Amino acid sequence: MATFKAEVQNKRADGTYNVRIRVIHNRDTRRLSTHIFVTDADLTRGLKIKNIRVLEQCEGLIAKCRNICNDLGYQATIMPIDDLVDKIKDRLVGDQFHLDFIEYARTKMGDMNPGTARFYEPAISCLQRFIKRDHLDITEITTAFLRDFEKFIEAEPSQQGSNRKTEKKDIKPKSGRAVSAYLACVRAIHNKAKAEFNDEDRGLIRIPFSPFKNYKIKPQPKTRKRGLTPETLQAIIDLPYEDADASRRNLAKDCFILSFALIGMNSADMYYAEPVKRKTLIYNRRKTATRRDDKAEMRVRVDSCLARLMEKYADPQGKRLFNFYTRYTTPFTFNKALNKGLKRIGEILGIEGLEFYAARHSWATIARSSDVGIDKTTVHEALNHVSSNLAITDIYIDRDWSVIWNANKKVLALFDWSAVGYDVL
Repeated sequence: MATFKAEVQNKRADGTYNVRIRVIHNRDTRRLSTHIFVTDADLTRGLKIKNIRVLEQCEGLIAKCRNICNDLGYQATIMPIDDLVDKIKDRLVGDQFHLDFIEYARTKMGDMNPGTARFYEPAISCLQRFIKRDHLDITEITTAFLRDFEKFIEAEPSQQGSNRKTEKKDIKPKSGRAVSAYLACVRAIHNKAKAEFNDEDRGLIRIPFSPFKNYKIKPQPKTRKRGLTPETLQAIIDLPYEDADASRRNLAKDCFILSFALIGMNSADMYYAEPVKRKTLIYNRRKTATRRDDKAEMRVRVDSCLARLMEKYADPQGKRLFNFYTRYTTPFTFNKALNKGLKRIGEILGIEGLEFYAARHSWATIARSSDVGIDKTTVHEALNHVSSNLAITDIYIDRDWSVIWNANKKVLALFDWSAVGYDVL
């Protein structure tokens, strides 16, 4: 059976000593910090506790430690000392375990890649507006709390841009996606906390509550189809350039075309892309690289129709494929500029809600159309998606990139690229 003794060792900067419980178990020694602090007046010259009140507190604490060991029974005698100390800590703390959910969430966001963290930021900010304070103990998150938070999200106006300062009668509502997205973020952080602070194998359950067990997050509303027809894509390709060299419209048009012809490459990937090797662009899709064993590797054969655009935006220093990083400080400001330019293009061509991601949707839509006839599995693979149905098969089959490259060649063959300089090659 473990033995316990109260002791002090090193003096702190403020002149006090922390009383610790020395635990000896199976010839190993550990020390358990307590909430008790003493000064020189409470100690002998040999640092033995002499204050009667402090001694009584220590005896009471040691008695609790012995009772915990007795409750564990024979299991305590064979338990490693670290496991035993954790058990004692957990039982002593009991219902007093506290975790600031807001602070914990922001700590975890700091470990995420910037794109993922930006997805969590509005959810946690909305949670703070709901509780009207900056701190939230994790024990407060119950099923009823989540239902009330859901109602708050649905009722609160959009917080984008100047909408926060607009009179309530003119406010824009949040998109239907906000409820599912925000609550999914809360669930993910809650699950991380349980995984970090609970240890079921050792019986350490500091967060016993599972509010999402009885609360179901509303499914996301069906995404609006953003794929464009070949005719609309051709209209974007043929759109005349503005005279201004720094035109966002020109940049948006070119990058949209580049994204489409590079099989739906995201703006963040274009921002960080490294130089082409042997006419092949190789990159790891940043959105999913950290969640994939293959680092979401993608290889795209650069078609000759893109030669002028590739040259137009080439990085003169040769560090990256494109010079976008020299013009925009982050991929987020780059993407924002693209969408502003595309909004203008949409107004000119009558394309409602045109966004950069439509290039990716359009490639998939056109590839699957009867004009091209690419099978769904190839389209799925070309977009660098992972199929749970084919996960085992993928272990045994090396990816044949030429299948994807041939599919892209068929898609690009539908268009006239002369407006972007193809005819002068």
